[in-house]
Amino acid sequence: MYKEAIHTMHINGKAAALFTIFFVVVNPLKEDIFESEHRLQNALMTNYSSTVRPATELDKPVHVQLMLDLMRIDELDATKETMTTTFMLIQTWKDPRLAWNTSHYGGVKSIRLKESSIWRPDIEVANQAPGLSLTSEALPFISYDGTVVYVPYKTVPTYCAMDLTLFPFDTQKCIIKFTPWTHNALEIDLGLFGHYLNTTDQMKIPRESLSDLQWELLEGTATLSSKKFDCCPEKYSFFEVSLQMSRNTNFYRYVVTWPSVVACFLVPFLFAIPSHSSQKIIYGLALMIFESIIILTFAETNSFDHKTVPNIAIFHLITLILTSTSLLLSIFIVSISCGDTRKHVPAWLQRLALTDSCLRTVLCLGQYRDSKGYSSGRGGGFLLEETHETHHHEPELRTISENEVTRDVSESLRAIAEKMSSDESRIKVTQDWREVGRLLDRVLFFLCILTVLVLLIWSARLWSG
Repeated sequence: MYKEAIHTMHINGKAAALFTIFFVVVNPLKEDIFESEHRLQNALMTNYSSTVRPATELDKPVHVQLMLDLMRIDELDATKETMTTTFMLIQTWKDPRLAWNTSHYGGVKSIRLKESSIWRPDIEVANQAPGLSLTSEALPFISYDGTVVYVPYKTVPTYCAMDLTLFPFDTQKCIIKFTPWTHNALEIDLGLFGHYLNTTDQMKIPRESLSDLQWELLEGTATLSSKKFDCCPEKYSFFEVSLQMSRNTNFYRYVVTWPSVVACFLVPFLFAIPSHSSQKIIYGLALMIFESIIILTFAETNSFDHKTVPNIAIFHLITLILTSTSLLLSIFIVSISCGDTRKHVPAWLQRLALTDSCLRTVLCLGQYRDSKGYSSGRGGGFLLEETHETHHHEPELRTISENEVTRDVSESLRAIAEKMSSDESRIKVTQDWREVGRLLDRVLFFLCILTVLVLLIWSARLWSG
């Protein structure tokens, strides 16, 4: 029991010693740091004016170095031709009034002050567009040698001229211009961060932190320029950030592009349906509806009004015209293949469509034969033979038929023969016109395939730039 009490007193003694060291050594040290920063802040802000430039001489400018860290590309609005971006604009300069001797303030080497309490370059976005703009309040970081680092976080819409000809496989180049709003180049001299007093180099914009789903940054550069306005004799400096971006096309590839290609490929098969079938018209109307739905989907996903016309819109228009023309031609072919009464096929058309073996061989149609198995050159002769035979037997029937019954029988036989001849002639004419429609279908099928291939090759060349 006695040993346990001594052990407890020993532990309590160590804790008391540590507690005493904390309050005697550490706590006064913290109080000294807080007091030193407080005294430093009061000393720096004494007789300090936030509207006076930190220039050692009136004729010398304040050198401000800039760097843009792009966080994301929020939106590119094709209708308004604006780009909304979120970025951090890093600004650094030297203010001799904010320098101090670290030995006089407890070794404090840096401090942070409110942005409204010190002088800051009034750098604004020169090509800012109307819209929602956000700027965070940042605390400037001040080093003991008077170096100030100020990093505000901004979301700003800017004007950007866009070319949508290659949509959705397009690349856009937008520029964000920064300039001192009320100071000319003789008062504030802009420079690139890390390129002090060097106005000829370019700075690469970091891409590692960029995370966006619709646009991918291909290249980003920052350059310096100057411009002279008519109102003022002095030049004004500009910090220009150029962003080259490409659109991520996964959504548009599967929703807009591939359905358009499929609809274009389906058009030639309209002429593969038999010429006398009414399903040709149903198939053509279905293609028209399919193409209309694709156009409506395209307009719904890309509701913009722009001065440039995308090539894919021209592709849709050509496909729609091709489908409409094919449907009209199919209606004409069905009408000539399914009519009940019509004249014989003209002789020139018979020679071209029915008896020209070379043309039919090229079109893979083979030799044409009618329902009796005769080729197109003998069909007319057969009908003529039937007619001659009928007229040849007519005198015999008249000589044999001496009474009314015989006369009625002969007339009936003659009517039957004429009806059979007429039916065979009508069937042959119908078959001839169907064969003409079949040949027209085959010709238009190959022409349509050729047109689709040319259209797709042209579109691929345009979309590839």
